[in-house]
Amino acid sequence: MPRHHFAFYYPRRIKSLGFTVVELLAVIAILMLLAVVIIPNYGRWMSSASQARCMANLRSLHVGVGAYLNDNQNIWPQGPPPDSGAEWSRFWIQTLEPFGITGKTWQCPAIASMLRNSDGKKHAFFEASIHYMPTLFDATPGIAYKWPTQPWFIERADAHGNGALISFTDGSIKSFNKVLAEQGIR
Repeated sequence: MPRHHFAFYYPRRIKSLGFTVVELLAVIAILMLLAVVIIPNYGRWMSSASQARCMANLRSLHVGVGAYLNDNQNIWPQGPPPDSGAEWSRFWIQTLEPFGITGKTWQCPAIASMLRNSDGKKHAFFEASIHYMPTLFDATPGIAYKWPTQPWFIERADAHGNGALISFTDGSIKSFNKVLAEQGIR
């Protein structure tokens, strides 16, 4: 008999579309390993992300005030005194707004989360506040560029655990502790 007549006697193999127990256990083991690695580091990663956001805000403020200085004969913005609270904050927000600096740029995510109520909402007082303090200069043209190590903006609090962030004239950003270490103080 020809061979093809006996083909129907051999059972056909049906491919399984599911996972085997070994494959399923391997996937579970990999997921557990990832969880063990990720969970302890999650807080540190979130803190680093928050600090990166603050640094980006400070860079934006530096660029915005640099553009302001270019348009205003290198005269630093002259506004109300810092102890005037919301008026002072509004002045700075409105002064740099034409240069693409929004009110949100003035908010550090770490400080904002510290200031939230237990229900997750911000206090009304802090809605108008800014989290980066501009240095006060007089109206002398070019005074903001006079000293290369002069800060332009300083974060209001040590929100990241390494000292408040400081933005300098050249656009560099360092933590307060790093500045102290560079000076040999710490």
